[in-house]
Amino acid sequence: MKNIKILMLFFASLFVFVSCEEEDYVEYTAPDDLSDAIWLAGIDRNTSMPYSINAESAMAFFNLSQGTVSSEWTIEEGNKFLKLGWSKNDSLDLFIDPDAGLKITTGKANVLFKNSGINTVTLLNKFNEPTNYNISDTTNVKVKSFQEDDLHVIETKFLFDVYAIMKPAFTVLKDGVNVLTITEDDMPDLNDSDSWPIIEVEAATGLQFIDNTTIGRPNSRTWLSPDGIPNKTGGLEPIIKFYRLGTFNAGTLRTLRINELPKSTAEKIIPLKVKVITSSQPFVFDGVLKEAEDEVISFRVNGEVKEFSGEEGNFIVNVKNAASGFDQVIPVQVARVSEENSIFIELVLSAPIYNSDEITVSYSGGGILSADNRPLEAFSDKIVEMNLGNNILPANSHASYEQGNSRANNAFAENYFLNMGNRVDGKLVYERVTTKSFDGEASMRFVAPEFSGFPNINLWSFGLGEPEAIPAGTYVMSYHIFKDVGTTITHFRTEQNKPDFQTQLWDISAVPNGQWTKVTKTFTTGLITPEANLRFAFKIFTSDNPGVAGPQTLYIDNLAWFAIEPRP
Repeated sequence: MKNIKILMLFFASLFVFVSCEEEDYVEYTAPDDLSDAIWLAGIDRNTSMPYSINAESAMAFFNLSQGTVSSEWTIEEGNKFLKLGWSKNDSLDLFIDPDAGLKITTGKANVLFKNSGINTVTLLNKFNEPTNYNISDTTNVKVKSFQEDDLHVIETKFLFDVYAIMKPAFTVLKDGVNVLTITEDDMPDLNDSDSWPIIEVEAATGLQFIDNTTIGRPNSRTWLSPDGIPNKTGGLEPIIKFYRLGTFNAGTLRTLRINELPKSTAEKIIPLKVKVITSSQPFVFDGVLKEAEDEVISFRVNGEVKEFSGEEGNFIVNVKNAASGFDQVIPVQVARVSEENSIFIELVLSAPIYNSDEITVSYSGGGILSADNRPLEAFSDKIVEMNLGNNILPANSHASYEQGNSRANNAFAENYFLNMGNRVDGKLVYERVTTKSFDGEASMRFVAPEFSGFPNINLWSFGLGEPEAIPAGTYVMSYHIFKDVGTTITHFRTEQNKPDFQTQLWDISAVPNGQWTKVTKTFTTGLITPEANLRFAFKIFTSDNPGVAGPQTLYIDNLAWFAIEPRP
């Protein structure tokens, strides 16, 4: 009966060394003493998905059974058994055992997984007498017993979901027309850049990049374009614009698997040169008007700017502050081209400004010219985005949706909880996704299918990333919102419960579809301590959105709180 007990322990506590080094366990021998074997309990505890692995990974398996008549390991066609002596830093193909085939009878089995998809490793143990077994993981480990002539057989199948090596693929469009397609099998080389196609774009226009990657199951991607704007962005189909005249490499696509999946990254160069030519459009204000931390105001124009001087008097900067009654024009002390990027103009004012101010900038026209000698056209009353300082919520908090969580009833983001009914017709209403984000890799998506009203589901958060104590005062809260084309949601609500209950109603009726937009709300609060475990909720109510019908899809990203500076 001793052999039966040892076998029962084996199935109850069998473990797999994921991507371990084979020689770490070469000298291991099955124990005689039952209590000495307890240390075998557990699998790879660094992940909640230990049976999801990358292709070209190797694993060491150990048959701890005693009293067997025979034992046999079997793998599937395409996978390989390895000889002894490999380590994780080796080229594992060099250790493939050419004589092993698909079956071996040794106590130790080293398997190299090459096939993508579901793969099975089978252990067959045969005994002279009936043998019981017990196992807790019935999802990834399938066990059955049967009789074969006079022998008692226990068959154990280990099921692994193997992720193929990622192979990025993409398309590049100009004005909706395909100018480049790179498949999974194409391997562009920077050394061949002299032969790459050249596509012309006018300054301040751009190209659309479409991620077509399927091999390897990426769940995120980053487009890197050092000479484009933005120079780093996510999304399946971003548009990247180019402003500076000249010829530049288009960039790189980086595909990723992140969070609870077996992590992996792959990059592929975009073999395309972008030639930025003189714009046929007027030279105009192009947005991105904002205050920097040092109170310098800058804005973008749709082309490079020549160095200039003496233009200060052609700018009017009006500063208002409702709380203090301040309403004045503050003279521009210095107007200049940005040293960091010549498509930006900077203004230094002659008096301090505060993030509670409301500031507009106007330009009456003058001698500012583009690199191709187009005069900058006049503009008026453009609103400055004030620098609100640092987000008081920690950068790694759940407020940015970057942290993933595989718990089944949650919103797949740390510190977020959804009531159990987070589904309509079997589909998630709120879901953390990596297909679209304002920055980083993830956002939270709200999907309401076609029905008569919004589901009564709240997106809850707890602790808000455990910030430091938040002093009593006035704050600006902000989100970045993306409304899909066809989405007509006009309002959402937020709530917080400490130190007192507050509700904010957000009007997003003017938020355009198809682009990220920052929305803000000002609120006042008493002291919030870390011990208060501040609870925060995001809600979309039918009663706040009269007349809205049909499918609705909304993305939210980057919940942030900023302290307001009162003007003295």
